[in-house]
Amino acid sequence: MSSFHDRYRRLARDRFGLSSLWLGEDHLVYVKGSGFLMPFVEEYKRFRLDEIEALTVAKTSRIGMGLLYLFLLLVFSGIAALLLLLTETMGPVTAILLSVCSLAGLAVAALLLRHLVLGPTCVCDLQTRLTRERLRPLNRYHHALETVRRVEGLVRESQAGILAAGETDAAARPTASRAADFYQVPGPVPASFAVFALLGFAALASLFLENPAFAGLVLLFLLGASLLLILALVSVVRKPTPESIRTVLWALLALHFLVVGTGTVYFLVVAMRDGGEAYTVGITGPLEAFAAISSEGGMVLHGVFAALFLGFSGAGLWGLALSRKWKRQIRLAASLAEEPAPGGS
Repeated sequence: MSSFHDRYRRLARDRFGLSSLWLGEDHLVYVKGSGFLMPFVEEYKRFRLDEIEALTVAKTSRIGMGLLYLFLLLVFSGIAALLLLLTETMGPVTAILLSVCSLAGLAVAALLLRHLVLGPTCVCDLQTRLTRERLRPLNRYHHALETVRRVEGLVRESQAGILAAGETDAAARPTASRAADFYQVPGPVPASFAVFALLGFAALASLFLENPAFAGLVLLFLLGASLLLILALVSVVRKPTPESIRTVLWALLALHFLVVGTGTVYFLVVAMRDGGEAYTVGITGPLEAFAAISSEGGMVLHGVFAALFLGFSGAGLWGLALSRKWKRQIRLAASLAEEPAPGGS
């Protein structure tokens, strides 16, 4: 479907992009793919808007997948804890095993957080006179409701001529649906972008100051920013928000886990040096290790952290620009919707 972007707008896709749902001028196209990590076979199904009889959404349980992620997280955390308890010195093998377990645990924690943020799971079915199709891309309740509400107004509009009750009601419903479907920019979103823009600059400064106290403040700043980011992600999942803003928020979360993962591996490497005596005693040890990234990590690791922190600032500033643009467009759309129709009283 990549060559049809000018004529179609994507409404949803599943986790690996195997299946997707697209909106055309007067119809929906459901691309049903099958394969592993990439679609090997694709089946295209076209549904005219005036032929759609129902779109149903039903919640399903997400406990099983959440328990699986939690179990894997406990397994990797338990292995890392056992390695720390049973080994007296931090040798190369121990450091490598700890790094692998830590990175695997962070990856599972990221999947668990994503699973929780996206909200309840669901199934969505599309019903026509001749067929009933399960739409696999609409597998999250809040996103499915948002998509169904968006399509519902277009379906009512395309079927307005079929209604026998009267044209006034048929003409009024699509307008109300469009007005209700205006995008929103939730309050935590601009605040999260602003905080990460500042955090990126503060973290960059900590690379050059090499001050343990300042490094501790940056770590606290990172903790607060991560909580605000989670709140922003939850809000955009539950409210109709422009896809570009959602993408930047998820990119910030990915950068956040990259920073944490890289920092974990760095600390294990420097803790292995000199028998692990330099940076492992007391709470000040990790702070001193992170403050000394420039000298202990070398130019390569210094550049990696600098790039990640610049990513924080760049994504935060880009998100602020997108939020401002969309807020302006939302206000304009709302003002146009409130204007009386020509010839109206």
